[in-house]
Amino acid sequence: MVAKLVERCGIAVLCTQVAILVVIQGQIVDPWHVPITVVFTLITLLGAVGVGLGLVMITKSLVYREPFRLELLLVCVLMCIMFLFMQFTYGWQNIDYKRGNDYSTDIVNLPQYKLTKYERLHVKETSSLWSFMDIPHSIVKADTDSIVLPLSALESKIVLNQATAALDWMLIRYTTNISDGINSSENYEFLAGNPELSQRTDLLVRIVSTEAGSSVIDIRSSSPGRRRDLGFNAFMIRKIAGEIAVKASQYEELKLTLGRGK
Repeated sequence: MVAKLVERCGIAVLCTQVAILVVIQGQIVDPWHVPITVVFTLITLLGAVGVGLGLVMITKSLVYREPFRLELLLVCVLMCIMFLFMQFTYGWQNIDYKRGNDYSTDIVNLPQYKLTKYERLHVKETSSLWSFMDIPHSIVKADTDSIVLPLSALESKIVLNQATAALDWMLIRYTTNISDGINSSENYEFLAGNPELSQRTDLLVRIVSTEAGSSVIDIRSSSPGRRRDLGFNAFMIRKIAGEIAVKASQYEELKLTLGRGK
């Protein structure tokens, strides 16, 4: 009786997960307006609890040499796959319940978007149904610091292009400040996200160069929504920062190789 109940609950969880994934991938609703990703996370955690209960029942049946339902084993395997899918596409360790949806590597001299937070909102008016989940807008210091590269502004731009191309992110806006060949400041705004999921956010990369052969990169990631992001923007900053570090290292090695060849 209990095994059947766990099995049926597991099937309900799986059907809900598949339906949510279809809605997210098909962009049927805006995940920053309807908290569909929050629901998916909670449902997946519930599925993990179901896996634990199911495995306990199966183990008990094996120990006492009793028959067990193969259907229950199949449901447990599928729920485990969904749990691992969440791990490989996002990472449970990246979930953060801070009251934030706007993160920056520099909160003293903030990288500035061309548009304000309100102008970038996908949905201007909040539904009263989900308004209790809204949080006051504040900018949170990311756990990633500013990136200092021994490269010129132009070389840093090349590295950034390589990093964002590897992540398949789309450049949506570019602005530049005063530049005299040495001192320069450039802002690059991207539509960032995970390739496996259709959830997107607004990410800005600022490249500042105040001396030849050196530049500082700061990153800001801000959701086009009013709810806490469960660590999504901080994750996006870590993702691009890691990719920039890899591409910068490869670029420097290439420069050294070409220098030796001369």
